[in-house]
Amino acid sequence: MTGAFETVRLTPAIGAEVHGLDLADGLDDATADALYDALLEHHVLVLRGGPLAPDQMEALGASFGPLAPAHHTYPSLDGHPSITVLDTGPDQPPDNAEWHTDLSFRPDRPFLSILQPSVLPPTGGDTLFASLSAVHDSLLPGLRADLAGLSAVHDMGSFRNHTFAEGGVELMNERLAEVGASVHPIVDHHPVTGQPFIHVNESFTTHVIGMAVPEGRRILTYLFDTIARPQFQVRVRWEPDVVVLWDNRGTQHYAADDYLPHRRVMHRLIVTADRRQTA
Repeated sequence: MTGAFETVRLTPAIGAEVHGLDLADGLDDATADALYDALLEHHVLVLRGGPLAPDQMEALGASFGPLAPAHHTYPSLDGHPSITVLDTGPDQPPDNAEWHTDLSFRPDRPFLSILQPSVLPPTGGDTLFASLSAVHDSLLPGLRADLAGLSAVHDMGSFRNHTFAEGGVELMNERLAEVGASVHPIVDHHPVTGQPFIHVNESFTTHVIGMAVPEGRRILTYLFDTIARPQFQVRVRWEPDVVVLWDNRGTQHYAADDYLPHRRVMHRLIVTADRRQTA
């Protein structure tokens, strides 16, 4: 695809819809650069033109950087290890109705996620996204200053449930050792824009470094409650042709699990690193 497109802001804090872009034709370098700039400005982009074939989805991701390997827990699309299949319904209850940043427990946190639907329920199953820079800016200056000196541990969180069900404590401990944990500053900064943001999430952030558990938990709970306020969010209603891109550096998301007993199947691709930042 060559040519200009238009972005329409969805909320004051986060999100824009992209008009005039045909994803199926692929992106030339100039259009990919422009889409990248829009991503940095709006953090979440809602595009039309899907569903993309697996090769098209991979090509879109590759225009931003290297693709992540197969997920440590979720299955991949046959022949496409970088495309994760998130299949939930009455036989596989949803497990992502938690505010989270994808794979924040990895030291090399991923850059970009791309998500599109494969099977949608008749209604429900929306995904909400929150701007963590807007959350940061809403805090009182004194609290921001206090938080700026703190870091927190991120680990695999409720992925323990999958591994325990599959192989008990032994597999759970093996997986914990395999994927590891990370420590991130609570007030982090976007590596390209420099925007400060609150880098904690209720799925994977477990402990504030240097504090007793009860004291750190009170701080984390306050931040989790603040992130959950709607003024920092945008809600995406899925349709068959919708494709969403988001920057994991400064956002988190929540998949509403209000569609049972129906089924919801999503395809997700993660770009591990920002090749424009590296360049």
